[in-house]
Amino acid sequence: MYFTACDRPGGVGSCDIYFSSFNDGKWTEPYNLRSPVNSSYWESQPSISADGKILFFSSSRPGGIGAKDLWYSLMNEKNEWMTPVNMGDKINTDGDEMSPFIHFDGKTLYFASDGRTGLGGFDIFMTRMNSDSSWSDPQNLGYPINTYNDEMGLVIESGGQKAYFSSIRDKINGKDIFYFDLYESVRPAAVSYLKGKVYDKESGRLLKAKYELINLSTNKVTIRSSTDGNGNFLVCLPSGYNYGINVSKAGYLFYSENFMFEGEHPAIQPYVKKISLSPLKVGETMLLTNVFYEIDSWELKKESMSELNTLADLLIDNKGLLIEIGGYTDATGSKEYNLSLSEKRAMSVVSYLINRGISADRLKSKGYGNTSPIGDNITEEGRRLNRRTEAKIIQSVK
Repeated sequence: MYFTACDRPGGVGSCDIYFSSFNDGKWTEPYNLRSPVNSSYWESQPSISADGKILFFSSSRPGGIGAKDLWYSLMNEKNEWMTPVNMGDKINTDGDEMSPFIHFDGKTLYFASDGRTGLGGFDIFMTRMNSDSSWSDPQNLGYPINTYNDEMGLVIESGGQKAYFSSIRDKINGKDIFYFDLYESVRPAAVSYLKGKVYDKESGRLLKAKYELINLSTNKVTIRSSTDGNGNFLVCLPSGYNYGINVSKAGYLFYSENFMFEGEHPAIQPYVKKISLSPLKVGETMLLTNVFYEIDSWELKKESMSELNTLADLLIDNKGLLIEIGGYTDATGSKEYNLSLSEKRAMSVVSYLINRGISADRLKSKGYGNTSPIGDNITEEGRRLNRRTEAKIIQSVK
């Protein structure tokens, strides 16, 4: 949880942004984010992206366009917040911009402004992130949501249909919370929840492990984090995309899979994946699900690089392992052609690993053609399962 507190002992400015996490049934002692997020000025109204990597907030710090502007900070690989960036004159005006809310889709931002043409006071606006990371022209949500009074503090449920905000509709009673159903043009992209549980394949023991989710349509890492102490994770993802998932832990082969994430899965009924990790020992095999080749070719696709780099890191961290890369095809084509293609694909992976610095004497390649199908070779899904690459531990030297 990120929240604002003002005039606390040890604060940096008049109002600062704090962080607390819910662990073992209680909230941790709040932590002041301090510099560079907090300054000697006013920082308030934080909104965190679903992957926890972008923090939006309002601030009166110097370097802005108006009295209060919207800023954002990115989290680096060391889990440190970087120097905040002003969102620029596409968003900010010479008035005040406040109460940002980034939806769970990671690209639809709502905020309040009194510096734009509107119905009076603060109005609520919506903007979307473009493919080049720029923002669209802010759109006023219009009447009857906005009025001549101040409207701000909008938040939206993960389903993207119901919104809540603060407004004064009766000056005698002051500010109240209202809700409405978002109309189509200002709705965010649909998102759903994915829950994972990681355990030891042999013992069934729950494992704390690292995981990452990659949007294979954009080849960008969507989330990179760790499970809790019970081997669980719960993440919010945009629906309608093909994702790759990698899970790793020291002493184990990593797990990889790609899947189409479709439909609506609310937080109380998430899409569930049970993930088993195999201990590092001779004979264990790992399916390299996220290694892809061009059609009817052994040329590796760029989407394969993340998984192959993970495999290279595993071999770097475990210098006593010797592995075999096995290539497999479906039954389309002759046996001779399939055997040759599978051999060349396995060799492509070995070549990539050698270029990453892995010694050639630790790597072997073998093509199996269509001799060991795991699918039916009749349906497209069955053939897809059969076209695969595996890594098998054939020697382990301590």
